[in-house]
Amino acid sequence: MNKGFTDLHSHILYETDDGSGSIEETVKMIKVLADSGFTASCATPHNIPGNDNGVLLSMSREKIRNIGEALAKQHLEYPVNTGAENYFDASLNIKSPDYFIPLGNSETFLVEIPFIGEISHHIDALHKTGLRCIIAHVERYMDIVQNTGKAVTLKQAGFMLQMNFGSLIGVYGSDIMKAAHVLLKNDLIDVIATDIHDIHHAEVILKKGMKRLETLVPPEKVTRVLRDTPSSILNSGYTTP
Repeated sequence: MNKGFTDLHSHILYETDDGSGSIEETVKMIKVLADSGFTASCATPHNIPGNDNGVLLSMSREKIRNIGEALAKQHLEYPVNTGAENYFDASLNIKSPDYFIPLGNSETFLVEIPFIGEISHHIDALHKTGLRCIIAHVERYMDIVQNTGKAVTLKQAGFMLQMNFGSLIGVYGSDIMKAAHVLLKNDLIDVIATDIHDIHHAEVILKKGMKRLETLVPPEKVTRVLRDTPSSILNSGYTTP
């Protein structure tokens, strides 16, 4: 199945933080992605303050090469781009743009903020960096869960919003699932990604999550959040509405 989908948030890099446990598991995860219509991914290991970004990127590129070689031995081709899930907390006073690792060769950065507490001061501080950001799994922040209207503020500030497949099927709890459905219904989500960490996670959320998504939104919207917008982001061609 080739639908040209691009996964902008995944932990398919083997033996890296809490992601895939081995290169063999990574290959299995990629096969599941390909069977679900994906044709490319960004490997987004966690980037936290104190990391040496040069080391992280060098390690990512080496492992991506190894993944490509492992796939080639099975006569498979699946592009994997570099990237990171960049953690940002306003209290950490992160000012250097060199801290952030972009998605592929784009000018867009996937950013995770603290799950608990008011999002406003984190977003204000992030906005001051002037960086082009997509907020990871926006539906999982408790401030958004309690008031989905706050997602509108993020959009107005110029941020793109990413949702996890797993949220659509209750992987993170019923309240987060409800918030995810509301955000989708109100057309606040730019990208849906897998955020997969292991083969079991991949098999469950891609099979059930894809089916749920197709019942919630029309086909053209599925195409937009899984193919058109992610591709445009990677090519630095996406402009926030």
